[in-house]
Amino acid sequence: MRILVVDDTKLIREMVSAIIRHQGYTPVTASGATEALAVLQDGNIDLILMDIEMPEMNGFELTRLIRKLLKHWVPIIFLTGSTEDSHLAEGIDAGGDDYLTKPVNATVLTAKIRAMARIAQMKADLDEVNIKLLQLTQLDPLTEAVNRRGLDESLERAWRIRQRENTKLALIFLDIDHFKTYNDNYGHQQGDQCLKLFTGIVQNQLLRPADILARYGGEEFVALLPNTSLAGAEKIAADIISALQQANLPHDFSDTAEYITASLGISSSHLGAKDSNELLKQADKAVYLAKQQGRNRSVTYHPD
Repeated sequence: MRILVVDDTKLIREMVSAIIRHQGYTPVTASGATEALAVLQDGNIDLILMDIEMPEMNGFELTRLIRKLLKHWVPIIFLTGSTEDSHLAEGIDAGGDDYLTKPVNATVLTAKIRAMARIAQMKADLDEVNIKLLQLTQLDPLTEAVNRRGLDESLERAWRIRQRENTKLALIFLDIDHFKTYNDNYGHQQGDQCLKLFTGIVQNQLLRPADILARYGGEEFVALLPNTSLAGAEKIAADIISALQQANLPHDFSDTAEYITASLGISSSHLGAKDSNELLKQADKAVYLAKQQGRNRSVTYHPD
């Protein structure tokens, strides 16, 4: 546990740091706001012990600034010589979590550090649970691919990054050929199994962590490919078609082949899409063309 001690008095910094070290924690010191902000920017700090009366910026002002700058919560305990209720209330209103009166008592300081450590750990555990819950709300329960909601958010985020960093973004829209016929003849339970297998086959062709496969609905899927050129997307599409052929999932009732195939539509951000929604529509149009041309193939969208 790394604890930042912010105080303009060197003796207090040294005394508090000695107590922290004695408890097995790591102290980091700063004499004022500038040094404290530099430490917070460069290193992981788990707790802040902060003097209130400092010449460069007082503790209340610095706390407000820290709360604005840091995306995550770090507990802040004020070190103060005042016991006035209004003064202590102002510290809490500024964003502080507790206070410790000077001169610092080692036993009290140790107890407060342990209490804040427990609170920080509980918050970290809660944040982790919330992240997992959010992930679950963005996954398709059958295939475990990203669901429609997750796709919408990921696509919009990828589009903003593309605009900011002037990179390329590609989409592949996938539609399993004759899937209704598959369900009608093999049954919906086997159809669900087919969707799971199809997801795994496609996912294995998306080799980068940033690539996302989403179930768009029914037998339709979308591969989101950030920072990918049109040629790169076309190569991935060809690999998917080849992988489906090699997997040879039987489909005796298909008019296209004796195994599960798919029609793929490709769109790329440099082909004129004004926003992420239009990019998706372009890939959908390309799928329609792939079906018209006989299915089991990929078609790239090009403006008329």
